[in-house]
Amino acid sequence: MALRYFCTTNISTQHHHHASVITLVSSSLSLTSTRMQNSIPAARNSKNKFITAENVKSLVSTVVLPSISSTPLESLHRGNWVKLICGASFEDVVDIRNLSLVYTLAGVDCIDCAADASVLSAVNEGIEAARDIVCLRRPWVMISVNDDKDLHFRKAEFDPEDCPADCSRPCENVCPANAITFQGKSTSVISHNTEAPRVLKDGVITERCYGCGRCLPVCPYDKIREVTYVRDAITTADLIKRNDVDAMEIHTSGR
Repeated sequence: MALRYFCTTNISTQHHHHASVITLVSSSLSLTSTRMQNSIPAARNSKNKFITAENVKSLVSTVVLPSISSTPLESLHRGNWVKLICGASFEDVVDIRNLSLVYTLAGVDCIDCAADASVLSAVNEGIEAARDIVCLRRPWVMISVNDDKDLHFRKAEFDPEDCPADCSRPCENVCPANAITFQGKSTSVISHNTEAPRVLKDGVITERCYGCGRCLPVCPYDKIREVTYVRDAITTADLIKRNDVDAMEIHTSGR
């Protein structure tokens, strides 16, 4: 396996054809669904027209995606390399699988994800689901690791039992990942086509939190804390031995 190493610099260029495919596929695929999907279902878009896998195939063929004619390395050399950043701390395998499906169809050159075995499997499952729809070359799969404290490798944490009953809970409203809940409702954990119901406790949903930090300053009682971590070196070594990891982004302090 030829493993490529990258620093935190990201080359990213927006293209109209990427946006066209993303818009079409996203309208037929719920990115917040609670079940892993193996294909793009027929669905209705905002104009109440049916969208199917055939629509996606037609659009991909029409816009002539770079992913059909060039490799990720060639795109990198040309300066039009595009990377989907799932997030170094984002570990919701359902969303990651679906995002990987959509952006593979849109022709991205690389998908950057957390250095976690379940996340990595979800990325590759999404890629293969996309390639079952349209014959495309695989984008690179990149894992992100760190060797010291880094804002990309953190989670929010608090004890909901400490929250006053009259709190307006602004943290729940500002969270862009819907990673904070006070519902105490049942939900489902999805792990590669298996479903295991569990009770979702109030507080931060760890796998959905990607450490953006928006909740930290809005808590009126200063109850939310930041928890940072460093990816385990042994676990990372095991991941890069896999044949479905192409690159690694290292967030380093330079020590």
